[in-house]
Amino acid sequence: MVPNRASRLVLILAAASCAAASLLLPGGASACTTAVVSGKATADGRPLLWKNRDADDLHNQAVYRDDGKYAYVGLVNGADQLGLQIWSGVNAAGFAIMNSASYNLTEPGQDTNTIAEGLLMKLALQTCATVDDFERLLASSDAAGRDVSANFGVIDARGGAALFETGRHAHKRFDADDPRVAPNGMIVRSNFSDGGDDKEGSGFLRRARAEELLGRLAAEKKLSAETLLADVARDLGNAALNVDPRRPGGAPGAWVQTIDTINRDITSNASVFVGPRPGEDPRRATAWVILGQPLTGAAVPLWAAAGGVPPQLAAGAARAPLGETFDKIKELYYPRRRGELKRYISVAAVAGPRSPAPALLADDARNFRRVAEAEKTWGAGAPAAAELLELETEIAERTLDDARAALAAAR
Repeated sequence: MVPNRASRLVLILAAASCAAASLLLPGGASACTTAVVSGKATADGRPLLWKNRDADDLHNQAVYRDDGKYAYVGLVNGADQLGLQIWSGVNAAGFAIMNSASYNLTEPGQDTNTIAEGLLMKLALQTCATVDDFERLLASSDAAGRDVSANFGVIDARGGAALFETGRHAHKRFDADDPRVAPNGMIVRSNFSDGGDDKEGSGFLRRARAEELLGRLAAEKKLSAETLLADVARDLGNAALNVDPRRPGGAPGAWVQTIDTINRDITSNASVFVGPRPGEDPRRATAWVILGQPLTGAAVPLWAAAGGVPPQLAAGAARAPLGETFDKIKELYYPRRRGELKRYISVAAVAGPRSPAPALLADDARNFRRVAEAEKTWGAGAPAAAELLELETEIAERTLDDARAALAAAR
């Protein structure tokens, strides 16, 4: 008997889970802070999708794959050179996806199970062009079930921006341009779902802090991929303690614990996906990626339409050079290694006169300017793959050189 679409999806996810397990790949993300932003809330009218990924595998890298209906680029665990599980990504149709594990969507008698999130996102990138396509993908497996408990955020080239709280047998959609659920044009999630058990979950302080910072940027009409990475993804503030070491006088002590901050000691990458404006070529959808903690690195752009990723952040047998360099900067910020001490970041290292942070922020700004200059020559279209690959490689190469120089100056 030929299985129906829902059964096929369950079989695909189950088979992929077994394949991934046989390669001893690390499991799903242990936490994350995320947002889906409608074009109504951004400075340039483009929708945004953001994720700070917190995970066991801190050595994330990027892959380009052309193994489905649509080619795509995505972030993967360090051991996953084949791109078997994608933890955030964008495809050539302009569809982007990310997730955060949700710990309050469990069904009675069942534990939280997040084994198939990366597999489902890979399948979505392979097959979906729109937010509605993704909802149909979820609907096709609701009855049969799937091994996920997550908040999935998606945007598309038509301006769609939505979040789906997704459990084993059900999903609920929240549109970022629906004033009933997103009055300021954005939806923020950490590791709980609004439709789940209100006695469970985690990441409450991270979500509160992200909503505060994003809301402020939107109100000032400054919200963009660049400001999101600079002011939100890198944030070390604590919503309960009113501590912010990047603000003058905002950290009275020498150390800040990063358990409840947005930028955490276990943050393995930050990604912001920028959708095209209405009428622009979907292939212009851009991924801005920092390998490792946002505070320790600088963002470089990727396009699925480029047909590849630069060697500076590509998945391979060895660590991606950008990730490796950013990790060495992390060692400056977190000089203590024993037990819980490794969760504490040095205020002097981050905010002191020898900190690499200003140079990294300057690299961010330069990289965004470089892409903006290039976009002016594209009109409403998109350049050839070779031109895009050359541009992202040029930016990645210069960013790596600058990061190494900033590291040397800080030592």
